[in-house]
Amino acid sequence: MFIPVFSFSQEDVASREELLIEQENINFQTFFFEALQQKAIENYDKAIFALEACNNIDKKNTAVLFELSKNYVFLLKNTEAEYYILQGLEIEPTNLFMLEHLKEIKAKQNDFSGAILIQKRIIAQKPELEYELILLQIKSGNINEAIELLKKLDNNNNLPTHLIPLKSALLQESPSEEESTVTTIIPDLPKSKLDNLKKDYYLKNDYKSLKLVLERELKVKDYLGLLKDSKEGLDLYPAQPFIYLMNGTALNSIRKYKDAVLILGTGLDFVVDDLEIEADFMGQLGLSYKGMGENKKATEFYNKAVNLRKK
Repeated sequence: MFIPVFSFSQEDVASREELLIEQENINFQTFFFEALQQKAIENYDKAIFALEACNNIDKKNTAVLFELSKNYVFLLKNTEAEYYILQGLEIEPTNLFMLEHLKEIKAKQNDFSGAILIQKRIIAQKPELEYELILLQIKSGNINEAIELLKKLDNNNNLPTHLIPLKSALLQESPSEEESTVTTIIPDLPKSKLDNLKKDYYLKNDYKSLKLVLERELKVKDYLGLLKDSKEGLDLYPAQPFIYLMNGTALNSIRKYKDAVLILGTGLDFVVDDLEIEADFMGQLGLSYKGMGENKKATEFYNKAVNLRKK
């Protein structure tokens, strides 16, 4: 007499558990889809809200952790972005997409030593990406290591074409023994205009002097110098739109288009009643979107630049 009741009770519990699991799956998919929609229209706060709901349902879902990190990057909240991507990498330590993302976050925080360590984890799986260490080593101040790696890749015919100009620049800074002997006999040559401007900036340490340095670096196409000095400038003068413009220009020059969009977008918020610089921002954003293959947006920003210059 008691067996049928007991069986029914067990089946009822199992059925309810299945229904709960099914409902959670539906909720998860609904929130995740909502997060993707909100991210697409740049409502990153709302996207994060939906993703947190997903995370409450499944804390081990790497897609959710990855998306949380990406949305925090868009909000320029790199600490939170790093927290979530590290959680994702605990679950999938060799995920190349997440490793690449973490490397970019480290670079954004000027933690180039950390970015180098992540890049080495990437290279362990994809040795052909060893060349990406070169710029990171330069940014971290390890010029000699960058030169050695550049020479190694060049000798093995593994140096990408876009790094050939960098090769010429770096090797000029590392003269041969014969050249060194000759230069000791020749009297000191006058310093370049850029060197003098930098010296003046180091003495005065003010925004006006820095602006002259950045303008000169742009003119002589010293994009690595422009990137380094504009990044330092952002820490010192975070409300000066010109520095954001220079940093975005430098990022475009090394094909970091997504980073350029973020920096240029932030800098635009500080532009007040200056049509000329606003037009320059629009032009650089057009270049960024063109580089990302978003031709419609690129045309939109180019047109804005043209219209602003007509005023």
